[in-house]
Amino acid sequence: MITNRKTRSPLVHLWAWLLACATFPLIWWGGLVTTTGAGMAFRDWLTSDGYLMPFYPWLSSTGDKFIEHGHRLLGMIVGLLAIGLVGITWAKESRYWVRIFSLAILVGVIIQGALGGMRVVFDERTLALIHGCTGPLFFAMCVAMVVITSRWWCDVEPLESSPREWKYLRLAALTTILAYMQLIAGAVVRHSPHLVGQSASAVFQAAVYLHVLLAVAIVVHGVLLIWQANRCKQPIGRCWLLGALIGVQIVLGGSTWIVKYGLPRWASRMFGELTFANTADNAFQAVVVTSHVAVGSLILVTSLALALRVARQLRIGVPETVGSSTSRMGVVL
Repeated sequence: MITNRKTRSPLVHLWAWLLACATFPLIWWGGLVTTTGAGMAFRDWLTSDGYLMPFYPWLSSTGDKFIEHGHRLLGMIVGLLAIGLVGITWAKESRYWVRIFSLAILVGVIIQGALGGMRVVFDERTLALIHGCTGPLFFAMCVAMVVITSRWWCDVEPLESSPREWKYLRLAALTTILAYMQLIAGAVVRHSPHLVGQSASAVFQAAVYLHVLLAVAIVVHGVLLIWQANRCKQPIGRCWLLGALIGVQIVLGGSTWIVKYGLPRWASRMFGELTFANTADNAFQAVVVTSHVAVGSLILVTSLALALRVARQLRIGVPETVGSSTSRMGVVL
């Protein structure tokens, strides 16, 4: 008997939202750890100064220890939510591939936590760089879980395939790839002075140029997505949201450069040296720099959500004929 059930559990969708909403501040706080240099405030892990993580007197701590332990606590909360997601998904969700994906999310948070711990145990900046690059990937997995467990995913009608829709999908997918590449380049910019010794200057300059080039490419793709959404009659609000995030990111990127490295020479001659430039050592500057990292992750997951939605409408990965072997096996998509 052929089955084509599209069942979902609102509880799974709600829990996926909780996990995604908890992961975003974890991303932001992790960027703050790097910005403030608080990554080695503790020399031990899985404990903090000998305390089991939940029992460390966090609220009475200050400075780097407050920042680093706050990041550890958020990571612990996200890990518990990921465990809960697996349990709820396997109890309530009928689609087998969604249940497998929940396990992949759990594996992802375990790997992310292990990378953070090994960075402390081995005092290794390369692991900090990898940890910073894999964090947004885990966030993207959480947002993907929100999309695929939504009512919209199950109820949306198939979209008639046309070159316009496929072009829109390619634009959204390529924007997602470019956004992640830019996050990697940004991580290299932040960590390169501590990684490669005498080659730091060359690696830093190359990463900066690549970061700027990718920013230009993302701006162009954001404009093209809005234009293509109009042509395809796709909901344009989400594309405008992506465009707004890109605009905010450009402002934050320029502000981050000024805060950390000062004005370019030509601008210094025109405006003089700024008293707050080249000083990422107080709360305001740290928030500016860290927000630049966090908004980059929002651009990544927003473009991913756009790509997933149009892929669902085009029924990518779904058997086109009810007589296919996959359908006969009763796989729920």
